[in-house]
Amino acid sequence: MSANAATNWSDPGTCPFCGSALATPGAGFVDHLAESPDCASGFEIWRENVAGDLAGEWSG
Repeated sequence: MSANAATNWSDPGTCPFCGSALATPGAGFVDHLAESPDCASGFEIWRENVAGDLAGEWSG
C-alpha cells in the first residue's frame, strides 16, 4: 500500500484501502486488517498522519 494511495471512507461496508467488502463494519474492518498486510500498512500510515491532529494518542 502506497502512502499516497487514495482511500474511500464513504462506505463503512468496504475497506477504504482496497475496496473489498467487509463482513461487518467495525469488527469486520479489524478482521480484514489482520488478514491483509497491505491494508494494515495503509491503516497504520493513516493513523500516524491523523494522530498528531488528536489530543494524545488515539487508541482506536
